[in-house]
Amino acid sequence: MGVVERLGRGGFGLRDSKPGRNALRTRMDSPAFRTSEPSLTSHEAMLDFVASLVRRSGGLRLGSVGRSAQGRDIPLLRFGECAPDRPVIWLIAQQHGNEPAGGEAMLALASALADGELTPLLDRIGVMIVPRVNVDGAAADRRVLASGADANRDHLLLSQPEVRALHAAMRAWPPDVVFDHHEFSVGRRWVEKFNGLQGADVMILEATNPSIAKGLSAIAHDFYRPALEGAIARAGLSSFDYVTTDSGTADKRVSLGGTAPGIARNAFGLRGTVSYLIETRGVGIGLENFERRVRTHYRLVEAVLAASAADPDRLLARVAAARAATATDRSDLIVTHEAGERDIELPLIDAESGAPMPTPARLIDSRDIRPLDVRARPVGYLVLRAAGVVAERLALNGVSVREVARGILDVEAYGVMRKGGAVQVDIRRKTIDVPSGALFVPMAQPAAGIAAAALEPDSPGSFIGAGLVPMADGDTEAPVYRVMDHAHGWDRATPWRS
Repeated sequence: MGVVERLGRGGFGLRDSKPGRNALRTRMDSPAFRTSEPSLTSHEAMLDFVASLVRRSGGLRLGSVGRSAQGRDIPLLRFGECAPDRPVIWLIAQQHGNEPAGGEAMLALASALADGELTPLLDRIGVMIVPRVNVDGAAADRRVLASGADANRDHLLLSQPEVRALHAAMRAWPPDVVFDHHEFSVGRRWVEKFNGLQGADVMILEATNPSIAKGLSAIAHDFYRPALEGAIARAGLSSFDYVTTDSGTADKRVSLGGTAPGIARNAFGLRGTVSYLIETRGVGIGLENFERRVRTHYRLVEAVLAASAADPDRLLARVAAARAATATDRSDLIVTHEAGERDIELPLIDAESGAPMPTPARLIDSRDIRPLDVRARPVGYLVLRAAGVVAERLALNGVSVREVARGILDVEAYGVMRKGGAVQVDIRRKTIDVPSGALFVPMAQPAAGIAAAALEPDSPGSFIGAGLVPMADGDTEAPVYRVMDHAHGWDRATPWRS
């Protein structure tokens, strides 16, 4: 019997190790576990379930992020007071429709928050839950949105209606902490490259873009990471940093996540939020060990919420300090970079026997950043084309923008050349006549990282590179300019009309 057949028939998709007592203590209440055998929860069953929670609980407010491309409702569950004087924790799942364990765990967590073991935490924190971002993909059991786009890569450009709707909801109830729940592939390329299956029960990773505020990374490392690792140990599970690899069999390297600003965990970090990715083994093994996978997500979020509620004032103070440091930062921008490499040992399982198979590999380490293009941080950016679209997309990511009056101004201009799929720039001083109503994006704000990622033309996935700010075929200068002088006073200009 081959590897694929063995996975499909309940083979080595997940080790049969015994979880700790704490992992089995609580009965999870969600649609998948109200039948004799776990099953995938349909969209209609999810909606019925969350409606029943509202009838049971006075502390739950049921809303909607919006509707998907195919017209399905994307429910939003609000627990407790999501107010500035307490931490607001966002929990999102199933950006990838074929990764159901996180979404099911969100429903079980919602039940426990509504009138169960987690309800007392709501005296100290606010919790927002989006059980399924990609409701169309979940209905079809496929990774991508109905459009074919990957929702998890769209958090800078915000080109997809579902992702824009999620960010609009976050604008209404701004997050302090976001945990994004996924599942990773057990076999496929791991078997093809290493003849092994992924062995860890769960992989976790914080935001890793080099422009993430150091204070936010510190909260992720010394506040949330111990809580996560403690929950994993108590449950008798195994964990590893999140790693992935491409489909080419010749290159045996693996990557510690990615640094692209459009990835959800990085975009959330760049906007001034503590951000984490949680992934369990699940893609490619159907419903094998589904309860174990769902329970893993549940236990980790339980630990996150308990840690957040233990000292909410200190958590808020640390987040506020990190955001203030970003708003006053004058250090150079790292526009492009490469990652260092080091040797690691992957916790794989032998594809034939199922035995542990620790495997040496070369890791591309997204925590080890080597700057390539570094330039002075501007006071802000002027946008002279597609200003309305830019203002809308940036505002959805928590960026404040301004409308400015006409004037003559010395700026830095970008000469732009496209080479293959990449954008290359040269920067030169220039005096321009700024038209009335132009858009100014100040950098003295907590979401400065998003602004720079979007508006530096050679940043990966920038608005210029993606064509959101259009350039004609013959254009050699970007309609975006770097403002280096505070003297214009545009930090106090008129807010952009929404």
